[in-house]
Amino acid sequence: MTALARLLAALFSRPATLAMMAATALGYALLFLWLSGDIAGGGRGDVRLSITAWHRMFESRGPLRFEPVGLVELGPWVWTLSPLDTLIALGLGLLLGGNLAGLWLSRRAPAACPRRAPASGGLAALPALLAGGACCAPLLVVWLGLPIAGGLAVLAPWLIPLAYLALLLGLVRLAVWREQQRHQARGGGR
Repeated sequence: MTALARLLAALFSRPATLAMMAATALGYALLFLWLSGDIAGGGRGDVRLSITAWHRMFESRGPLRFEPVGLVELGPWVWTLSPLDTLIALGLGLLLGGNLAGLWLSRRAPAACPRRAPASGGLAALPALLAGGACCAPLLVVWLGLPIAGGLAVLAPWLIPLAYLALLLGLVRLAVWREQQRHQARGGGR
């Protein structure tokens, strides 16, 4: 776990990677909330905040979907505020951002292994992107009204936990790889 702690310290200590992670988390959360229907158009153009139902925060309305506790209106946008849905979306976005920022760091690192293929770093982003899209892709299919939406509905309860697991495993794998590269760079390899 020290490898993961070092990777996280490296990601959070650099302003560029921190900004990349924050932008990814915010963008992913907004997309997730919009596709799930928590954010929609229809506002009257003013700014209004009404939070009245804190007692409903832990009530479930589906697999890993929770009841809204209030309404936020920002110009033309209306957000039915569900704090737990928002935390789930931000968590996935932060993990996705961490994977992408870690990939960016690894691509900038000098190659210590002569057998490393030049495009292998780009392939490392594929699991992160697939896991990050695991939540939004089914929602997008439903939103577009495509016929395969019924088949994806059966998988929906599993996609969010699987996306979390895949993104966490991606960060661990990246951390272990960075430790191996660090060890080889110090002359401990082969």
